[in-house]
Amino acid sequence: MSSTSNSSSQLSTKGIDETMSGEIQFKVYETSVDPARIPGRAPTVLLLGPWHAGTQGLALNLSEEGYQAVLVDTAPNSASLDALRRRPATQPDTHVTDNDLRDTDGWSVAVNLIALVDAHIQGGWNKYTGLITFGMQPQDAVVVSALHTESSKRGGLSACILYGLLLKTNQLLEAANRSGDVPLLVHVPESDTERVDALVEAAKRGGLPQDALPFHPELAEFKASLGPVKPKTVSIFTYASIGVNEDAALWGCAFPFSHHAKDFAFARQVNEAHRSAAAMSYSRTVALLKSTMGPRFPLEQLWDQHTFFEFATRDSAKTMSTMVAQPYVNHVACLTGGAGFTQLARFYEHHFTSVSPPDTQLVPISRTIGTDRIIDEMVFECTHTTTIDYFLPGVPPTGRKLRIPMVGIVNLRGDKLAYESLYWDQANALVQLGLLDPVKSSLQPGTALPIAGDQVAQKILHPYGVPSNELMPNWPESEGKSIPAVVAQKDTSS
Repeated sequence: MSSTSNSSSQLSTKGIDETMSGEIQFKVYETSVDPARIPGRAPTVLLLGPWHAGTQGLALNLSEEGYQAVLVDTAPNSASLDALRRRPATQPDTHVTDNDLRDTDGWSVAVNLIALVDAHIQGGWNKYTGLITFGMQPQDAVVVSALHTESSKRGGLSACILYGLLLKTNQLLEAANRSGDVPLLVHVPESDTERVDALVEAAKRGGLPQDALPFHPELAEFKASLGPVKPKTVSIFTYASIGVNEDAALWGCAFPFSHHAKDFAFARQVNEAHRSAAAMSYSRTVALLKSTMGPRFPLEQLWDQHTFFEFATRDSAKTMSTMVAQPYVNHVACLTGGAGFTQLARFYEHHFTSVSPPDTQLVPISRTIGTDRIIDEMVFECTHTTTIDYFLPGVPPTGRKLRIPMVGIVNLRGDKLAYESLYWDQANALVQLGLLDPVKSSLQPGTALPIAGDQVAQKILHPYGVPSNELMPNWPESEGKSIPAVVAQKDTSS
């Protein structure tokens, strides 16, 4: 079998051990990031889960993040999983000294995975290797520790991420307690109260650090840490409105990944709760992978390069060159942008870079940088001398000045932009252009619309220089009324 990019194979397990029968099904996704941008071999991520559009989409996304992703089919009752669990007939060189451990399915899975990687992945076992599993079953519970131990002479595991758990509660607690060797991230439904409650009790006893768990009313020790940032040994996140028995490979992959963005986006079995869980868990997964083994790219410079091509050189082709294969842009207020490379390239060429007014500028207010995204708070300024399709579609030039506060959520996947969501108050823009009036535009006589013009930008730029609550008619009524007994900082504003 050739481990070429995005090639799949049904590998006879004879290639792993001559006495084994059956087939291990796997697929290799080589990183799509330019090798010149990664100083050395790209980190490897082993994905153990059922083989379907969702898990393949996740593997493809990880390849765009800069990883070599190896998707191994471990669907329940599959021939592939059965082959992984078979004991090697020939005893391999082992670092596991516990004979009982070597009699488990999890140990066999670990040994067979290492053999598969060594035989069919160029370079063999990678010193930077992460593991992601979906719905790990009780009989495979020791696979993490076994995989780390058996590969320890070559780097072991850098990180482990578990989506959904079929493990028994004691197995989960044991895995969490062993996480000092391998940083552990667990994604579970909030409805899995048996396991969540057991974890809370363990944290209350001191068996787990309290900051390993989501907020819980019984866990209120919020303490600071000092010194250099160190990776957390264990992190557990819960997701609302996900059924305890729902397939983790469904809700964990319920995101329109690059290779099936449109087809998968409207799959009937996927709902809003699934999408929310998938989006949140994906960022948390990538955060652990990047912190423990890279690759980490300069997100600010990549984003600033993108906006340079958008507004300075106004080059749509170079703008698109900074984006992944299937990106999307969503200007939320007016639904402009594009989904997919072809539509977005058309949008940038004919409805963005060529229509911005000559004096357009972005005034930065704040910037927040995360593992895989940037949040920019800014003020968009221009003179409305062109029809700005992407901002005010269909509105002819008015010649008026515009200052619009905006917030941009920018996701970067590897060294390229994946998507951008831009938020602003369209009513604020229309007021400044004279197209909307707080009184005249109201359909209810005597009611003024709570909208404003340039004061909105002024308030962002000078938060203490513009009065608050001027649009709130009943604001004066609370003057002098009692407020909660809190200790306030001394007010020096007067």
